[in-house]
Amino acid sequence: MQQFPIIMELFDALEVGGSNLEREPYLNRKATLQRILERDRIDGTIEYVPFVKDLPNAWDEAIQKEREGLIVKQVDSAYEEGDRSYNWLKVKNWRFETCHVVGFTAGERSRAHFFGSLILERNGKFRGCPGSGFSDWELRKFKDLFSDAPRMANPFSYEQVGEPYTAVKVDTQVLVKYYQLTDNNVMRFPIFITS
Repeated sequence: MQQFPIIMELFDALEVGGSNLEREPYLNRKATLQRILERDRIDGTIEYVPFVKDLPNAWDEAIQKEREGLIVKQVDSAYEEGDRSYNWLKVKNWRFETCHVVGFTAGERSRAHFFGSLILERNGKFRGCPGSGFSDWELRKFKDLFSDAPRMANPFSYEQVGEPYTAVKVDTQVLVKYYQLTDNNVMRFPIFITS
């Protein structure tokens, strides 16, 4: 703990003493969790995450601390494991970046006639491979661009990119949104926005 201090943040209680709480309202489960943590007085390695009503301030804090985002919940909702509903909404803290297109991966299945993803760079460094967010028109536009573009030596290894790709010389920039950066400064879950 001295070398790698870890804190477990608890935000919900689904079962206590063999009793299933999943059908209980969210705020009731929060209150149960808070009582347990206060009663057992667990040291500083476990923290209770309180319910926050002030969404604008919670969002500002998520951005400032570079958190993944927020989960917004109806206070009377049950735990909905595996179900999608409007009772729980995940609001992601997307980041945006403009990058140069330097290549593409091969498309598969319904995208076999187009491409799989773009290979992006910024300041000479590999940034990521967005493969989603394209309209049918944009798929055709990039296919035509790549068909006419001269090939060039791959600027990044297959290991960096994660799969084989074709490098092309095009003067095209794209705006993408992404979730976070990896330790290697590569975008996680990049999504094409526009070119």
